Amino acid sequence: MRILNKILFSILILCMISSSAVSLTGIQNVSPTIPVDKANTSTTVVQIEFPFRENVVKGEITLNLAPYNGAKQEGSKSTPLFGYSAEEYYSAIVNDPAQDEMYAKLLGVFDGYAKDHDLTSDEYVELLTTYVQNIPYKTVGAEVNFPIETVIENKGDCDDKSVLLTGLLAKSGYAAGVVVFSEENHMMAAIKDEATGNVISEYILIETTRYAYIGENSAVIRSRNRTRVREESVILVGGGTAAYTVSWQVDTILEQRDQIVLTIDSLSQEMRVLKNEIMNQETQLSQAYDPVVYEKYETNLTSYNEYMATCYAYIDELEIINTGSYSREETYQMVASMM
Repeated sequence: MRILNKILFSILILCMISSSAVSLTGIQNVSPTIPVDKANTSTTVVQIEFPFRENVVKGEITLNLAPYNGAKQEGSKSTPLFGYSAEEYYSAIVNDPAQDEMYAKLLGVFDGYAKDHDLTSDEYVELLTTYVQNIPYKTVGAEVNFPIETVIENKGDCDDKSVLLTGLLAKSGYAAGVVVFSEENHMMAAIKDEATGNVISEYILIETTRYAYIGENSAVIRSRNRTRVREESVILVGGGTAAYTVSWQVDTILEQRDQIVLTIDSLSQEMRVLKNEIMNQETQLSQAYDPVVYEKYETNLTSYNEYMATCYAYIDELEIINTGSYSREETYQMVASMM
């Protein structure tokens, strides 16, 4: 009898587990999805305005609010409990068909601008990047927002903005994805890097929280020289294949910036030494005129003024580099003329 009871108890437990599994599957086996109320015909206007190269990109698009309202509904970002990958999750967030109108209208604005200004494929990547970087950074919650939320609300944090940029790049045919830095609680977008000599596919990182060059170090990443990652580190979204091909220019710009910073620091140290000498010499001359001291004073003063002028010239160049992320070609030409 005891053996029979054990068998019956085991069968009961198995039935309970199976029943729970079926119940959980029915409830949780749902990808992030935007429910759309087709009866909702309200719309909103999204204004677009941001600097790019020597111009300001301007435009506006009218979007139906039904997808946005659906994205804001509780449970729209729920995921299955088991067997769900990061690629599936971010693909669902980026590629929900309810956002097709938004992508089409946004890219219509950018395509029109690119055509009117003869932008190259690389400049188009920079155009999309600058648009997303221009969206104000603001922490909006723990969940990753659907891109349509970020566009309509005109705000987002690192993951919201990185997901939006990845979606725009992927919809435009580029190989793109996001990279999660768990230790720093940070996310960046990434695009395939077509640099000469690469045997293994690499992706160049894009900081989306502020204006930055494609491939510029993020201030929050502890490995400060980390600007590229291998493909296996990227959560790819979409099936694009196009790459960013001018990262070598960005490398040159950023290397020159580092050199300028070092030069300014060196000049500042020389100027501090000269200033101390000049002050001592002025004190000596105020007490008694000495032609030898005066000659050294004049030489030091001339050197100090020359260092000052050189330092200011470097500071001006540094300012151009620091603010020229959306004018990469022009900035590169300036840097190349300095080398």
